[in-house]
Amino acid sequence: MTANAHAKEDAASTHVLAQLASLLRSGDVQAALALTETASANSANPAEAAPEGAEADVIGRIASPPLDTLSFIERRKSGGGYNYWANVPAASSYADECEIGGRLAEEFASFIGKYHNNGNGALLGSIVIDMEKNGAGRGHKIGFLNTINKYAMGAAYFLHADAQESEQPWTKCRRLGRELAEALESTGEQQFAYIAPKGSGTPTLLFGHLDYHPSTETCNATSGAPEDGQDLSELFYELINLAELAAATLDILREMNYTRGDGSRNAELDRVVALQRVLCTNLGRLRESAEVLDGPRTWVPASIA
Repeated sequence: MTANAHAKEDAASTHVLAQLASLLRSGDVQAALALTETASANSANPAEAAPEGAEADVIGRIASPPLDTLSFIERRKSGGGYNYWANVPAASSYADECEIGGRLAEEFASFIGKYHNNGNGALLGSIVIDMEKNGAGRGHKIGFLNTINKYAMGAAYFLHADAQESEQPWTKCRRLGRELAEALESTGEQQFAYIAPKGSGTPTLLFGHLDYHPSTETCNATSGAPEDGQDLSELFYELINLAELAAATLDILREMNYTRGDGSRNAELDRVVALQRVLCTNLGRLRESAEVLDGPRTWVPASIA
């Protein structure tokens, strides 16, 4: 029973984290904060007593100790409220001021991280105002705010991380295809790539070599016979590529489901595969016969010879 209980708690925790990540990515920080507070309240131990002198947040239901728990905040002796920059240790140098400011910022970050209710969410502004009012040194300000900026930068990273997850699948395919084409071009060789979907049963990515560029004439035999003959080697390379393409198509057809929903055999698909086998066989024979064209060599028509 204990193992099952832990498994349920872990699953619930994972679900809350997924919701929290989604809210942060969408920019709804308030909803994310409310979700965090609700989850914390639900997971709190009912038997655990609140901290002594705790001030309960009405909305967030997260109990927080008095603010003067922080070493640099003190309750005002008259008029109520707090002095948010008090009792700060003196410093003999700018470097010491930066060290003190950074240390107090770490204390502040630890406090709001542990007691992350709505009231503490507005605490930083009051601290900055009283830093100015009470004559905080430049080093105090730099050390304190740079440390807070470090934590804010970490939160911002998680807020905007995995932004490509929402990219539309076909848009992502086309983007990756362009990147692959650029990578192939940078090799200095004429290559092509065949990509199969995951789970198709064929290798996910196949590479081949092209000996011609599709933007140029693939065979000079169509442009008229030059006086000194023709180089027909490109025909042989075209046949190689065509045979490989036909073989890849046959591989895909073999992995398809030949049974219909009612349990009957898909006869039409059988016929297509049979025709594809014939095509592959004939292309293979034609490619073997065309090896004699593999150049470089010049073929001169018999009438000219």
